[in-house]
Amino acid sequence: MQQADPARFVVRLPDVARELGLSPTTLRHICRNGEGPPLLQLSARCYGVRRGELDAWIESRKMARP
Repeated sequence: MQQADPARFVVRLPDVARELGLSPTTLRHICRNGEGPPLLQLSARCYGVRRGELDAWIESRKMARP
């Protein structure tokens, strides 16, 4: 049996917002402005983000320490 790729798991928007310390509305605005991880529309009112894309976006936002 094949193992599922964790990078392809989908995390729902409220859980992503909680992980980042943002409100879901703020996160949605950031993503729609093209400044956040790409959103997946799961149903008419439900959005999520692939775990791998979220992790890559977080890494890209980290600043180098002096």
